[in-house]
Amino acid sequence: MDTWVWGPFIIQKSMLFVIAAVAAGFGIGRLRLKGTAMGTAFSTIGLNAVVIWIISWKLSLLLFEPRSVLKNPLSLLYYNGGIQGIWLAVLLSGLYVWYTVLKERMDRALYTDSMLVSIMGGYAVYGAVMYTAGEVNRLTWGMTALFAGGFTVAWMLKKPANHLRPMLQKFTIFIIGYALIWTLSVNIWDKYGAGRAQAGDASVGLKIGQQAPEFELKMLNGQTVKLSDYRGKTVMLNFWATWCPPCREEMPHMQQFYSEYEKDGVVILGVNATSTEISVPVVDSWLKEWGITFPVVLDEQGEVINRYRVNSYPATFVIDRDGVIRHKHPGPMNMQMLKEAKKKADHGM
Repeated sequence: MDTWVWGPFIIQKSMLFVIAAVAAGFGIGRLRLKGTAMGTAFSTIGLNAVVIWIISWKLSLLLFEPRSVLKNPLSLLYYNGGIQGIWLAVLLSGLYVWYTVLKERMDRALYTDSMLVSIMGGYAVYGAVMYTAGEVNRLTWGMTALFAGGFTVAWMLKKPANHLRPMLQKFTIFIIGYALIWTLSVNIWDKYGAGRAQAGDASVGLKIGQQAPEFELKMLNGQTVKLSDYRGKTVMLNFWATWCPPCREEMPHMQQFYSEYEKDGVVILGVNATSTEISVPVVDSWLKEWGITFPVVLDEQGEVINRYRVNSYPATFVIDRDGVIRHKHPGPMNMQMLKEAKKKADHGM
């Protein structure tokens, strides 16, 4: 599977990919400054930037899911800001590096050159491991690795002439800035600016008022289940994982709600993040221990989780009888919250 347990710690494959990319970028930066007086300074500033990056990445959840964090501050221990959080962390750590270089009066051109090639090289390594691991969008990651890797190798082998260096630096900053702004704007617009579709908009999407994307997954017994199989019922589409403490706290509420409202045409469809689990038997064991009777499907490749853009667990989409999304809730839900969500689905709110 894609998760390893080490004592009290749970290590996910995606986090190992990020660590590998950061380590590679750090090594490329040191190599770029080899033989210069700035090598030691690069190490110190680079390590501080990594710490700032990690803290910013974790705390970025406050920006993207503020209500969830305020209701459950401990969620910061388990969640992060996802891809958009990564780019925000890159921006903040980059600003720290830039400020430090100015303050210490270092050779800005040389330091900027080494930092940019570090970022580009790290991104190339990240794309390569994503491609090798067979993640979704494999072709995109492969092309990313080839382009970024080729650019990094060319940059390392032949230092650009002094009159070309500012142009290359500006070009790289533009590419990184564009990726940052695009990622942030898409996610923020989706959550806040365009969170509700126009009345009568029946197109497929993740906005409130749109048709929930169709998917097909298998249950533990091997039975295949489609989301459309539950058309005509109110569906609480709940994404969860056994290693997620808030998910464990939420499960009794989910089961109680299902037991009380199943007769009213309400179903909870649990989507287990199986791609992050230790094994399928572990999932089966937890479901039996909790006494879960509502249907649970296994997302073994993480395709549905990516399709629904789930960055943290648990996450619930409330879908009405016509298959339209009426409510989205990041974080755990209790009985009262589930009842209120059901009302929104019943009244088409």
